[in-house]
Amino acid sequence: MSTPARPLVAVLLGTDSHRFDRLLGWVRELAWDPRIEWFAQHGSTPLPAELRGTPFLGVADMENLLGRAQAVVTHGGPGLIMESRSHGHLPVVVPRDPAQDEHVDAHQQRFVARLAAAGLCSVVDSPGALGGAVERAIVTGRSETGRPTSALAIQVAGLVDALVDEGRGSARRRRHSWSR
Repeated sequence: MSTPARPLVAVLLGTDSHRFDRLLGWVRELAWDPRIEWFAQHGSTPLPAELRGTPFLGVADMENLLGRAQAVVTHGGPGLIMESRSHGHLPVVVPRDPAQDEHVDAHQQRFVARLAAAGLCSVVDSPGALGGAVERAIVTGRSETGRPTSALAIQVAGLVDALVDEGRGSARRRRHSWSR
C-alpha cells in the first residue's frame, strides 16, 4: 500500500525588494509538521534552511506550482492573488506591513481588507491563524472560481483604482495641510 502524497502549500512572496521575514518565520514554525509539504517563492527574503524554495519562478513554473498546490499562501500583491484564484484557490493572504519595513506603504493592507470583505481571499495575522487557514484550505480543496480570469481582473482593477483614488485624496489633504 502506498503512502498518500503530502499536500503541497505554495508560499508566494512576489518580487518586491523588501524582505518579508515575518511570513517566512511563520511558515518555518509550521514546517515541522511532516504531513504538509511547503514550497516558497521567497524573492529577496532569505530562505530558512528548513524550507524548500526558490527566489523567483518563471511563468511556466508558477503555473505548474499553482496547478499542483492544494493551498496557496501569498503576500498582498494583486497579481499573485488573482493568479491563485484563477487556479481555483482561495488564497491565504498576509499583507506586508510598512511599519515592519515590509513595504513602502499600507496599500496591501487596504487592498486585502477589501478583497477579504468580498470573499475573494482569507486574511491572517498570526502563525496560529496561518496554520488554521492553511488546514481549512487543504480540507476545502480547490474549486472553480466561477469567474473567468478576465472578469476577476476587472473586479480587482476596480478595487485597485478605488484604493489609488483614496490614496490620492489622502495625499492631497496632507499636501494642503502642510503647504499653507
